[in-house]
Amino acid sequence: MCLYGVYKDVLVINPEQNNTTVRVDACIADEVQQLNDQGIVTLGCCCNHGTAGQNVEWENAFGIWKSHADPPIALIRENSVRAAKKLGYNPYPYYYADGISGGVWQMPLKTGCITEQDCVEWHRRNNLPAEKDLGLLKRGRALNYSPANS
Repeated sequence: MCLYGVYKDVLVINPEQNNTTVRVDACIADEVQQLNDQGIVTLGCCCNHGTAGQNVEWENAFGIWKSHADPPIALIRENSVRAAKKLGYNPYPYYYADGISGGVWQMPLKTGCITEQDCVEWHRRNNLPAEKDLGLLKRGRALNYSPANS
């Protein structure tokens, strides 16, 4: 899992998305690309940067919420559920704070990591410093980082 601010571009097939390319957390980007390549419409995703299971709190128009951070997940369109299950995923409905799903499902991803130590290991395996905000990666390297400069 990558630390916050480390991304790769992914080509998406969501017809409701204004862009055909979106930035995705680098540690799950290849998997998200494969999902789109297999016809699964992804709506959003997050690796959660090694915080799975940690307590989180946020506030919105419906109140203050407390929960646990998810492991790496993707949100998918309901009509992609069958294809996701054929690939071995276990999607389930995603409900917004107002109790409406709106045809959005979520599913744990197979890549990405759970702990911050997993993030550090991902950076090491990819020959990147274990730092946040490296920016966009191109072919596995941060555009503004060179191992010779470290």
